[in-house]
Order: sequence, then C-alpha cells, then structure tokens
Amino acid sequence: MSKQAPRAIVGARVSVVQGPQKVSHLAQLEATTKWAEAKGYEVVGQFEDLGVSAEKRPEDRPDLGPWLTEEGAAAWDVIVWSKMDRAFRSTRHCVDFARWAEERRKVVAFADDGLTLDYRPKGPGAVKGIDEMMAELFVYLGSFFAQLELNRFKTRAQDSHRALRGMDRWASGVPPLGFKVIDHPSGKGKGLDTDETGKALLHSMASRLLEGWSFIRIAAWLNESGHLTNMDRARVAAGKPAKARPWSVNVVIDALTSPRTQGLKMTGRGKQTMTVLDADGEPIRLGPATFDADTWRQIQKAAQLRKLGQRTPSKTTNPVLGVAVCGCTGCPACGVAEGICGASLAQQTTRKNLKTTGEMREWRTYRCGRTPLNCNGVSARGDDVDFQLAHEFTYNRGDEPMTRSVFFPGEDHSAELEQVNATIERLRMESDAGLLTTPEDERLWMERLKAQVAKRDQLAAVPSRVAGWVAEETGQTKAEAWKTADEGERRQLYLDARLRYVLCRKGERSYFDRVL
Repeated sequence: MSKQAPRAIVGARVSVVQGPQKVSHLAQLEATTKWAEAKGYEVVGQFEDLGVSAEKRPEDRPDLGPWLTEEGAAAWDVIVWSKMDRAFRSTRHCVDFARWAEERRKVVAFADDGLTLDYRPKGPGAVKGIDEMMAELFVYLGSFFAQLELNRFKTRAQDSHRALRGMDRWASGVPPLGFKVIDHPSGKGKGLDTDETGKALLHSMASRLLEGWSFIRIAAWLNESGHLTNMDRARVAAGKPAKARPWSVNVVIDALTSPRTQGLKMTGRGKQTMTVLDADGEPIRLGPATFDADTWRQIQKAAQLRKLGQRTPSKTTNPVLGVAVCGCTGCPACGVAEGICGASLAQQTTRKNLKTTGEMREWRTYRCGRTPLNCNGVSARGDDVDFQLAHEFTYNRGDEPMTRSVFFPGEDHSAELEQVNATIERLRMESDAGLLTTPEDERLWMERLKAQVAKRDQLAAVPSRVAGWVAEETGQTKAEAWKTADEGERRQLYLDARLRYVLCRKGERSYFDRVL
C-alpha cells in the first residue's frame, strides 16, 4: 500500500496592495506551489493575506488564521511561504510559531530561501541532528534580520515624514475630499490640486447646510444618492467593495469644518489635530482653497449652530412651529408650577364622514405638541389661530417696508487677526510645555513668533470695515409680502418679527406675549 503524500498549504502575504497591477502575491503562490509539487507534496489549500502587515501574528491574519486553529491544522502537514519576510518580521513571532509547529509535528518551509523546519516524527529515541538545529538557527536569524529591516523601514518613513512636515508636499495616503494627488510643481514629490468632482460635492453639501439641513439629513442624502467618499474611491480602485453607508455625521462634519477642506496642511489625529506652520508661523497650504473666505466663515457659523443645537427648525408643514406655543400651567403632562408649558403647537388634521349625508369633512387643529403626553384642553381650530397671527402681524407691521438680507463683504480683517492671535497663543503654549529642546528649535520658534507678532500689529493698524448682512428694501410693504407668501414664508415673517402667540386652555384667554 502506497504511503500518503504529505498535505501542504501554500500562501502569500502583501503589506500594501496598490490596485490590480500589484501581482507579487501571485508570484509568491506560484513559487510555493512549484516547490511543494517538486517535493511530491499534495497541495490541499492556499492562503492570501493581502494588505496585511507582517507585524501581525500569523494566527491573527484573516486568511491564514483559520488554518492555524486545531480544526484547520488537522487538514495539513506542511506550510510553505516563498521567503522568510513573507511569514515573519518578528523573531518572537517566529519562535512562537516554530514551537507551535513542533508540538503538532508540522513542516515549515521557505521555498526561495531554501530553509525547512521539519518537525515530523523521526522514530523512537531520535534526537535533533546538527542539520535540524542549524536550520532552526538560520530561521531565527532570518526573522531577526527581517525585523531589523522592518525597523529600518519605519525609521526611514518617519524621517521622510519629518522632513516633509514643513514642506507644501503631500506625504502619502488618501487626499481630502475635493483634492487629488499630482506631481509637485517643483518636480520633487507629490502635491495636491482641486478635484472638481469632489469640490462640486462639497459645495452641494455646504449649500444644504446653509439652507438649514441637519448633518444627519446631509449624510442620509449622500448615502441615498450613492456619492462615494474619497476612502471608498480608494477601496474601489484597489478592487475592494465600497462601504454600504460610508457617510456618517462625523464624516460630514469633518468635510465641512476641517481646515484640510481649505487646502491647509494638518498634523495629529482626532481632536488633537492642528495646522502645520511654516518658518514664518503661517499655515502651510497644500492646495487651492475649496471655498472663498466669506463662504467658509458662513459654513463654520452654521456648523457651530448645528453642533450647539441653536438653529431655526428646517422647512416644515406646520405653519406655526416656533411661533405659537402652549400656555398650560400645572397639569400632570407639563408639570410646570410656574410660567407656561411653552411647547410648540402641533398641527393635526381630522377627517370625518357625516352620518347624515356621507360627506367627508376635514379640519385642522392646533394642540400642545409636548411628547409623549400633550397638555389636555390646549387646542383650537387652525383657521382661528392663523387669523389671530395674520391680524396681529398685518395690523402692527403691515405698513412697514419689507426688507431682505444681503451679505456685505466690506473689508474685514477680524478673522485673519483672530487666526494670528491663535497662532501666537499656540507658540507660547509650545514654549510653556517645554517642547523647545534644542537651540535650533528655539531659533525657529523665535522667528515664527516675531513674524506673527509683526503681522498682528500690521493687521491691527489697518482700518476694518466689518463684513456682515445688511437689510435692503424690496419695494413691498410687509402686508403685501404677507399676501403673496406661502405658509412657510409667512411663518418666517412671524419669526423675524419675534411674534409669539400663547394658546391657553379652553375658558382661558389666549394672548401675544411679545410686543411688535
């Protein structure tokens, strides 16, 4: 009876996959398969860990890991890599894996390096020979040099990033939304330029924010319309599937508020990010700004209001939302001992068939909008409340000229001055924190501080005409504007006039509590 051939699994590992042109893993699989077949082994499986660092332990790798469980290990006798560094870049991981293989009587081979650890039974009373011991030694030495090379690579990468930190060059990675990686104009390294598709998407997001959309609503619109984030574009380019719903609230907020969107270079992670400064203390610019300065300030103001919850409700079908409120006091639903409930009135539409004629009747009612329980007895016909608001507004404000807000750019250096002051404060904090450890650090720090102080004094001396919104007459009276407005526009007229109607319980007199 012929002896069964040893069962082998062959595999590959690649740290970085850069698109379909990356084929080194295929070469690894070809080399390991040929080696195993030449030895007369039966190849029963393979593993491909693509985009997986060798720093990760073998049992933790996504494709190899299942082969190293007790169940998976029972299916093979030999494991083959092409080279040592495809298996390990840590001597400790190598020793641990060799011990694991010895306990389970496995063969560990490195085809191109010509090294094999054979832990199969040798017969009763057999001991390790000098050849086996030398093989182990060479494997351990190989893993040591692989780890040494990895450390050198890390050091070179860190030195490269440190050198690039003060330059207007893009180091690596996926660029921010609205930008694409290009060859740097200097001819050395990479830079950023505007990606028109991403820029248009950012402008669409910003316009919706300024129109009153919430971050949640913007994220939902982006996901529903199938727009990809830059990270998903990179995944698709690498042959990986895009996320199902890549746009989250945090991704939207970052896209609309991070200085990266304006082409500035940033360092740090999470909440610890900050702009990188050049030798004069100025922010380093990697690419053109996505928005002009005035629009950017409006976006930041709108974003801040959204974060704080201080915003006017977005478009609604309730004509009195924020204008008419519940005036109940002391009922179990509101639990208010002093003052009024204050909940905005909710609109309710009722439909009913008349028993006598079968005719369908429909009417609107306003009631207390407190949830989960509304204040009992606080309700009124919609037409009655609408009439009270219309009469109060047109009687007291109807003859006034109607105006609209127009943005006046002026000549405003306040934002630039604020940025300079923030940079000076940051430089002082760096000094107080003891971060200036060498004479060169102190020299560069002093040059930056002097440049920023001089710029601050220059800006402070320039006359400033503050930018802002000014009222411009439209040629209509407010009564005329009210007549041509729809429900949403009338509601906005009431809000602008700071009109508030307090609806009390039946039997109590309702009233306006703001003087027009």
